[in-house]
Amino acid sequence: MSTTSTPAREKLKQKLGLTDADFVKPLPQPLAWSRPFWEAARERRLVLKTCGECGHVDHPPYLYCTACGADRHEWRAARGTATLVAYAVNTYSVPAAFMEDLPYVLAIVKLPEGPQMISNIVECDPATLRNGMALEVVFHDAAPGVVLPKWRPARGGSHGAA
Repeated sequence: MSTTSTPAREKLKQKLGLTDADFVKPLPQPLAWSRPFWEAARERRLVLKTCGECGHVDHPPYLYCTACGADRHEWRAARGTATLVAYAVNTYSVPAAFMEDLPYVLAIVKLPEGPQMISNIVECDPATLRNGMALEVVFHDAAPGVVLPKWRPARGGSHGAA
């Protein structure tokens, strides 16, 4: 979370009557059943909650398995790869906290372990994105102690296999 005031931010504050508080991005609020996911992300590892009864992989993590209802599970390392399923390039009309990020890409990605994830695509020109392309996970510091998994086009590949 950036508290640095930029000329663009100052202009927005003046023109729209915003305050510094309007530029604070929402952060994940881990619950008991999702905390291991966020702790692993802090360590720059992607893990997924896997049912100990049926093997179903849930994301986002739920209290119980969404396939069989079991509450026995384990956290397994994910491959860190995905396929781009759908995306939108946001260029305007976003909450103030995200204005300085424009344009940014919101996407649905499919992991080879089964689940889909909503995240951002980063480190690329949005015009180069294509559904079906291979992605790899990257980790971005959002605030002290808060790390978000995001995705970028895979180095050396254009089609996914998830």
